[in-house]
Order: sequence, then C-alpha cells, then structure tokens
Amino acid sequence: MAPSLLVTAFVILLSVISAGAQAAAGFKATEVFKGSTTIKGQALQYPATNQPEVTALLVDLEPGGESERHQHPSAPYIYVIEGTFTVEFDDGTQQSFQAGQGFLEAVNTWHKARNLGATALKFMVVFTGEQGKSNFIKP
Repeated sequence: MAPSLLVTAFVILLSVISAGAQAAAGFKATEVFKGSTTIKGQALQYPATNQPEVTALLVDLEPGGESERHQHPSAPYIYVIEGTFTVEFDDGTQQSFQAGQGFLEAVNTWHKARNLGATALKFMVVFTGEQGKSNFIKP
C-alpha cells in the first residue's frame, strides 16, 4: 500500500472513530434490573399468544395509599422512581424497594402495592400481556 494511501486510510479511520465517540458523548446506560425470576422465586415466563401487547404505566401513590388486592397473569416489571414501594402478600409478608430499584412482581399471587412512607411514591410498571386481556386479576 502506498504511503499516501495508508495515511489517507488512517485519517478516515480516525474520523470514523471520532464521529462515533461524538455520537456517544452524553449517552449513559445504567442497568437497573436483570433477572429471570419474580420476587417470589417464580421463573419468568412470557405469555403464549399470537397477539402480544406491552403496556407501560406511570403510577403515583400518596403516603398511606395502597392498590386494590390483585394478581397478574404474567410478571410485570416495576421500576421505582421516587419513594419506597412495598408489596404486601396475603400471608402478611412484605417486600420493599427503594427509588432506583427494579424487580419482577409475583405471578398468580394475591398482593397489593402500598406506600408506607411519608413521601409520595412514583413507579413505572411494564406489562407483557395479550391484546384484549387484562393485566390485573381482581377477586
């Protein structure tokens, strides 16, 4: 390879690397959850359907507030944005998660979400479900 062609190739390579670095500047990804089991130790399973649907909800729960008693047909992913999320099961056991934590909630298990803290709770729930079917089962 001729020296001038080698220098040109090197300059082009540096330009491409530099452009890629500039495109990535300011981008930061932080893993907040990775897992294959729910908080009750159940294996993660996706719904068997030809009509999958993803639903994402932002939920606000005031201090002392709680959801209705319910369960889910597939494990929702929950990410706590602000406050402390407490899930309470029918047997009285509780698990709490702080802002910045993510988890897979239990499947086919009666529970409710509670805010036992003194500040507002904000969290995101992502459901992988089936079109036309509810992500909540109520008594």
